[in-house]
Amino acid sequence: MIRRTIAPALFPPPGYAHASVVEAGTRLAFLAGAVPLDADGNLVGAGDPPGQAEQVIANLREQLRAIGSDLEHVLSTDVYVVSDQTAVLSAVWNIVESSGLGRGPHSSTLIGVSCLGYTGQLVEITATAVVPEPATGDVVIRRAEAADAPGVADVWLRSFTAALPTVVRPRSDDEVRDYIRDVVVPLRETWVADAPGAGVVGMMVLNGAQLSQLYLAPEWRGHGLGDRFVQLAKERSPGGLTLWTFQINEPAHRFYERHGFVAVERTDGSGNEEHEPDVRYEWHPRQDRTDREATPS
Repeated sequence: MIRRTIAPALFPPPGYAHASVVEAGTRLAFLAGAVPLDADGNLVGAGDPPGQAEQVIANLREQLRAIGSDLEHVLSTDVYVVSDQTAVLSAVWNIVESSGLGRGPHSSTLIGVSCLGYTGQLVEITATAVVPEPATGDVVIRRAEAADAPGVADVWLRSFTAALPTVVRPRSDDEVRDYIRDVVVPLRETWVADAPGAGVVGMMVLNGAQLSQLYLAPEWRGHGLGDRFVQLAKERSPGGLTLWTFQINEPAHRFYERHGFVAVERTDGSGNEEHEPDVRYEWHPRQDRTDREATPS
């Protein structure tokens, strides 16, 4: 829970709170400064502080979305503007206040500075936000439908980027979306984790006895959805499963090994599209029985 306070003895602040208080045990995120660059690294809004502020807010929204939060869960911000004119600072603040950050209202400091890190940059915003806990109990795992394709692609792209930032993908985002829409969802045994209010937050693709893909939205990791997917895969292929994962993806190794998978082959990556060294894992039902028998009761 977030409690926002305006101190009654102080002058009422225009669109922000003096303090934001959260309960103990709440997950907090401390975000790097959001800057006015597009996805290709180009400056947006050259010479236009309010225009740059709009891009900064859009980028901040994406930073928050990537961790399972949003503008309404922001506790505090520092808003930096390259200017010594209060009218310019006020114009930028108007953008901040109308963005959704002001609905809290959150706690904020507006600062005029002499320069920022990128050439031509006029605005930057740093933020601290609450990351709400996902309600995993209501998540339904079901077969994917055609309408799920955009959500499946979104999860795939976000998860791949978060888990494998150094792996070079051979396909563009648009090509991935087209492939998932035209091939993966309609022609493969594709399953999704569907969360109320959030839509598709996880996806798994089975190809006979191969678990060919399993991806979760970054903010939904660590909440048991991967365990549920693997259990479903075992039920669908009770005679055994195989899968490939990159050697660099050590968290995936630990996850699959915890579920009884054993590494049986390593390659130099020449056989996959990314040309990234990989490892093949296998699971057989007798391995689960052996694990249970070896565990003291």
